[in-house]
Amino acid sequence: MIEWNNCFKGLFILLLLLVTIEISGQTRQELESQRKQLEEQIRTTKSLLDESVRAQKSTVEDYVALQNQLENRRSILRNIQGQMQMLNDTLVIIRDSMAVIETEFSELKEVYFRQLRVSYVRELTTREWMYLLASGSLNEALKRHLYNRQFRTFMNNRKSQLDSLAEELNHQEDRLEKTLLEVEELRVQERRSVNELNSDLARIDQMVGELKGRERELRENLRSQEQNRRELSRKIDKLIAEEMARAEEAEEMLPERRAEYERLSGDFKQNKGQLPWPVDRGIIQSRFGNQPHPTLGNVTINNNGIDIRTQEGAPVRAVFAGEVSAIVSMPGGQHMVLVRHGNYFTVYAGLNSVYVSKGSELSAGNEIGEVGRDPGSGNHTVHFELWRGMDVLNPEEWLNQ
Repeated sequence: MIEWNNCFKGLFILLLLLVTIEISGQTRQELESQRKQLEEQIRTTKSLLDESVRAQKSTVEDYVALQNQLENRRSILRNIQGQMQMLNDTLVIIRDSMAVIETEFSELKEVYFRQLRVSYVRELTTREWMYLLASGSLNEALKRHLYNRQFRTFMNNRKSQLDSLAEELNHQEDRLEKTLLEVEELRVQERRSVNELNSDLARIDQMVGELKGRERELRENLRSQEQNRRELSRKIDKLIAEEMARAEEAEEMLPERRAEYERLSGDFKQNKGQLPWPVDRGIIQSRFGNQPHPTLGNVTINNNGIDIRTQEGAPVRAVFAGEVSAIVSMPGGQHMVLVRHGNYFTVYAGLNSVYVSKGSELSAGNEIGEVGRDPGSGNHTVHFELWRGMDVLNPEEWLNQ
């Protein structure tokens, strides 16, 4: 009985160890997925920065992009270190499980061979049929027969347990070897990430020096950008106010129109945090709200939306089904498109060309136009805003991250 209790106790501990390994593996898969997403963001940022290198001129936008890339590299480094810690914990668990298995294997083997010796000695002294014939009664012979059968079953079970433990031990040895290789691969990735991080830090120092030497030019560009933003904001306010007034008149005349707006508004609201980006690939160059200027001291900028830097020729797409309410020309030959989604509105500004017309019905993902080149920085940037009625919202809270 004691031997069986020890066996069950050991197997229970082994089961807990193996379950812990599986949970750790699932968590590491999540980390690995996160790392791949960060690497994709870095590749996107690098391709955009390479365009500026070819232009042989550093911009504030490049500085912001490089800062974002630096933070992504730091996140990757933390991610790798987290994975390494998980793998090291897994190594401890695997070694502990192997120790449990080896202990169980030794104890079972000792019991098995001890019983095997007893069986062998008995077979040397007497045959089973003679053992049964030597019984004092039929009842005793039956008991001896049942005992022999139970003994053979017991020995077969112990043999099966030994085989299972040996198989599991081999499996854990393979897993140990695989984990050690994964740890070494992560160490290589960690060293590479540290080198890339140091390279970005040196590049940022160089870029800061270049931008400081052009502070007057940067301030002039900023004044021009702020003027364009204020003008855009005034146009959007006016357009949305007019559109809402027209919609109220239409709703009074056509009740079904009101029902359609309410349905579309509800659908839009339910997709908060799940809306697709207006471009396939890009990085957020300027975020929503008041924020300090990246390089100019004591300067604050305000953004009613977000500025997404992308690649030349990138199509700009509708983030949700709706109707084109207005198309407005902007300075520098660019365009802005206002799309209505019930009581919500999305703004796509800085377009080089427009593929839709006022009144066009759009589905999510439909191309609105092509991204234009920002006249100040020379980068390809789309300005994206989100409104609920006359209230401006933070687009980042609505887009799928």
